[in-house]
Amino acid sequence: MTAPLRVGFIGAGEVSAEKHIPALRELSEIEIVAVADVDPARRAYVRRRFGLEHLYDDIAGILSHDGLNAVALCLPPNLQIQAACAALDAGKHVWIDPPTGLTLRDCDALIERAAKSDRTVIVGFHMRYHRLVRQARAIIDSGRLGNLHTFRAIWSSPRHRDRLKEWRRHRALGGGALGEPAIDHFDLWRYLMRSEIRVLFAAAMNDGWDDAAAVVSGQMENGVLVSAVLSERANHDVELEVCGDGGRLRVSLIRFEGLEYYSAGAMASGVGSRLGRMAHLLKELPRALRRMHKAGDYRLSYREQWRHFCQCIRSGTPVEVTLADGRHALAAMLAAMESAETRRLVTVSDYSSPR
Repeated sequence: MTAPLRVGFIGAGEVSAEKHIPALRELSEIEIVAVADVDPARRAYVRRRFGLEHLYDDIAGILSHDGLNAVALCLPPNLQIQAACAALDAGKHVWIDPPTGLTLRDCDALIERAAKSDRTVIVGFHMRYHRLVRQARAIIDSGRLGNLHTFRAIWSSPRHRDRLKEWRRHRALGGGALGEPAIDHFDLWRYLMRSEIRVLFAAAMNDGWDDAAAVVSGQMENGVLVSAVLSERANHDVELEVCGDGGRLRVSLIRFEGLEYYSAGAMASGVGSRLGRMAHLLKELPRALRRMHKAGDYRLSYREQWRHFCQCIRSGTPVEVTLADGRHALAAMLAAMESAETRRLVTVSDYSSPR
């Protein structure tokens, strides 16, 4: 029997404790052996909740933990690059949550460092592994939507001012809706449209911190018009919609029956469409009931990317989500932030040179 991959988490914030660690505890091929965080309260929380005993207050300590194979970096963006390079220097495989950094120059430094290593590095764009995103990509690739015209996204999640980390309050540190939430959607645009982002225009408003809400619009290199509405104040929602001259595809990533396809001539309000949605709900309900107490497909997207990461480490095959993907999405994030600041349309390729 193959020994499990022994993983340590650097950063014990919400994404680690509420997303990654619960998902990994469902995988027998991975064992969480240690966690590092500078905050004693976060270390105490993961000890109490998950029974983890090996806790460290710095990166050097966890990287010296005996038998550690890989680390997951869930840190503020300004700390990610240095931590990733230290992990590679220590001979560890690396999972790095986006944004991978705050500048393309730093991102390029990590790409160069990783290229000299035989360790596996993956960027945590977990939504690519969401069951409904995979189904949506298959439908788009099949040509059922015809020539693609538009891609619309909605993301919202309430973040409370009194519990918000300092870096999440400031655009310059990667915080706000144009930071971590937007960068995931920029990657989804590239993944589902199979095209790079050409231009972006963004507008944002503050509400206790930078960019509590934002709207981003733009165009892909293949001509598809894209938009996203992002809010750190509204209730939880993640929704995608792709339209072409052959039909429309709507995807709600927090609903188990959230994939809806309508041909160009169909009416969503029509009897046939309504009956189809009811039949689809009943078909998907048994699967949903088994997963409802485990956060459903959204948590599964983390689990499935971790499974892929583990398989790539063991087989030596390339990962699906590379540091180059992280760089493309970071360039789009920086372009959107510049657009919100200058109120001008920004060409994303202007960020192709290191800054």
